[in-house]
Amino acid sequence: MAAPTSSASACSGERWPPLESSPEVFNQFMWSLGVPRGEAEFHDVYGLDADALAMVPQPVLAVVFCFPDPPEDPAAPPEQVSATEDKWRIQAWTCFSNQQPAWTRMRVLEKDDDMARAHSLAANAGDTEIGDIVEEHYVCFTTLNGTLYELDGIKGGPIKHGPSSPESLLQDAVNVIKAMMQRIPNSVNFNVMVLSRKLK
Repeated sequence: MAAPTSSASACSGERWPPLESSPEVFNQFMWSLGVPRGEAEFHDVYGLDADALAMVPQPVLAVVFCFPDPPEDPAAPPEQVSATEDKWRIQAWTCFSNQQPAWTRMRVLEKDDDMARAHSLAANAGDTEIGDIVEEHYVCFTTLNGTLYELDGIKGGPIKHGPSSPESLLQDAVNVIKAMMQRIPNSVNFNVMVLSRKLK
């Protein structure tokens, strides 16, 4: 699968350059934020058929899907078609926390210098040249309390996709991803990664 970069534009500034959709970049970001190297690691998913999915390291903790920005929905609220990857990253980071309103949490993390340094270090680890406009977007799938959730910062909160479990997370997420890909039939610019726990 291709390795597009995340949704952002030059106007988002040097503080939050877009991240290349590659395990090396995401691992660098995660480790720079303090996740121990021996705990978990991102991996590419080389296809969505059964044979390719069987090669994915288990257990899978999350599935990350990078895809072209979908066409704007005129019926969607304005914030759903104008939000940037910055909002996604921060909302996804805190979506299950209820200590502060989402906008407040987003602003706190957006101004965090350690987060910005880790993000910049990871962005510079990629091989893709950053253009003026990046037209891809990230969503993340994970399971919590028996439910598959999609985390997408241009939406108001986590999206429920039905029953799931740690064992079925990958296949459940792939089913949703395939449906999303069908809505953008003229593109091949997709990438899927997993975050897998490292077995001791």
